[in-house]
Amino acid sequence: MENRFPISKYLGLVSAMLLLLFTVNACQDEDFEMTTTSDVNITEYLKQEPGRFSLFSKILGITKAEGSLSAYGTYTTFVPTNAAIEAYLRQQGKASVEELEVNELTNLVRFHLIRDTITTKDFTDGKLRTATMNGQYIITGAQNVGGETKLTINKQAVLEQPDIRVGNGIIHVIDNVLKPSKQTLAQMISGNPEFSIFSQALRETGLYDVLNVLPENQPDSTKMFNTVLVESNAVLAKAGINSYEELKAKYSDTGNPASPADSLYLFVGYHILPGLKYLPDVFTAPSHPTLSPLDVVTTKLVGSTILINDDTFNGVHEKGAEINRTASDNSAANGVFHIMEAPYAIKVRFPFAVYWEVTDQPEIRKLSNYRKGNSPKYNPGDLQDVNWQMGSVQYIVAPEARKFYVYNNDFLQFPALRTNVAANSWIEFKTPMLVKGRYKVWICFIRRGGGGGVQVSFNGKVLPKILNLRESLPGEVLVGSHWTYPQGVTPESLEALGKKITFGGRPEAQFAVPYYNNPNQTIDYYRDNYALLAGTIDVEKTDRHTLRMDAVWEGSGDVQFDMIHFIPENEDQLWPKFNPDGTIVPKP
Repeated sequence: MENRFPISKYLGLVSAMLLLLFTVNACQDEDFEMTTTSDVNITEYLKQEPGRFSLFSKILGITKAEGSLSAYGTYTTFVPTNAAIEAYLRQQGKASVEELEVNELTNLVRFHLIRDTITTKDFTDGKLRTATMNGQYIITGAQNVGGETKLTINKQAVLEQPDIRVGNGIIHVIDNVLKPSKQTLAQMISGNPEFSIFSQALRETGLYDVLNVLPENQPDSTKMFNTVLVESNAVLAKAGINSYEELKAKYSDTGNPASPADSLYLFVGYHILPGLKYLPDVFTAPSHPTLSPLDVVTTKLVGSTILINDDTFNGVHEKGAEINRTASDNSAANGVFHIMEAPYAIKVRFPFAVYWEVTDQPEIRKLSNYRKGNSPKYNPGDLQDVNWQMGSVQYIVAPEARKFYVYNNDFLQFPALRTNVAANSWIEFKTPMLVKGRYKVWICFIRRGGGGGVQVSFNGKVLPKILNLRESLPGEVLVGSHWTYPQGVTPESLEALGKKITFGGRPEAQFAVPYYNNPNQTIDYYRDNYALLAGTIDVEKTDRHTLRMDAVWEGSGDVQFDMIHFIPENEDQLWPKFNPDGTIVPKP
């Protein structure tokens, strides 16, 4: 079975490449000049140019937003020109902004405003890192017009003047008014005749109602947003399905599509992913849960192509179904939907290896200096998928991380896992998606003398082995210009003890990686950077789960974690290896 690696490891490089893919002449990047006018704030800047922005200034006055935008803060504002607002008024059948309802204008302002400072350097092919003040996200992209690359905003406007820095943020000038979606996913999908078969299937299964609830009317905050992978009539025709009746005949095994046990219900549910997932969110995770409770879709980025369920099992490659990138990222009030280029159906899933960087946290990925500089310190509750009992946590990157063999030159540093009179300290992680099955769990860490004895539990079930975070591997031996396994020690003998080297290195010389304090020296073995086997877990349901570490005997000093490996128990536990530069070394 093919091992799968989190695509997020390459996100920085991929994001840079994606913009070029939309350019006919991709010989050079598009450069934008930053205009600096830090002596005024947003409101004052707009008033200084009434010929371009008087109408938006008037809207700010009507909605009482001009006071906020003239005060201290950190905002990004997408400002439509007077010509853009005049075109919007004509569309609405209005002669002036005063004729529009105040609530409508307030929503308009909130959709053009982000409480964050985001320059075009942070634009990618997808949603911006922070939602607008009305709760919906803005997406950016690029298109080629007459041989010139133009940045697009929400597929509704072209960026006319970027990156105007003022005292309280950034202004981007756009040529059209941005319009937030007011329709639900169900309404948008059913309103398009190209999706009539899929739409009827939504209604017949009752899943239309699930997708037809506005966020403000959804009492369960975990169900406010969904993502739908829609198959058009033309795509379904590729599978020999030309009507809803043919779809029902093929998939409904009970004759009652509204039953959650019916195969048609599960088929449609398999096209719905809980949560708000724009294209970068889709391809940066190896798999996603669906509303077919026991089934996940897997994702893969191949060049610029996003594939669903492109997998290899038992040496047999199963071709995936492509997402139509240019037609996707369609925002609804309660989610987003993407358009498939090819049909796909439920597949029986088998366990696959997940090599998870613990630094892959939503709040950390949003940092403007992600993989470039250390984060501020986080307190318990600051990270949605990690919690701990005491002290603050920090994301550490090179040059500090470069002293150690850690994947992508970054790690999470926790306060000591120690016991004391008041309470034993602990760390709790929400895991990535794990397919139902049995896995061996390896904790990859840096031994620096911090911590002590740690016991790992999975969904509350304690694993039998206590991990000693203060123990080094057998002493290293210098052979020529390489560090190597000591006499009598092999990868297999270490594995039998529940230990393994996880970084680059030998046994083949070409896989050796530079030793951090001597560029002429390479290393394939180092006693203080390795992984400990926590035990074997039984994943009873395909989902995300809780992995917890509890201190069980005394230690002091910070502890550093790099990765956690979840490897099916019948697969190779020693390969692949992971290098600080982000490369992955397959088994020779």
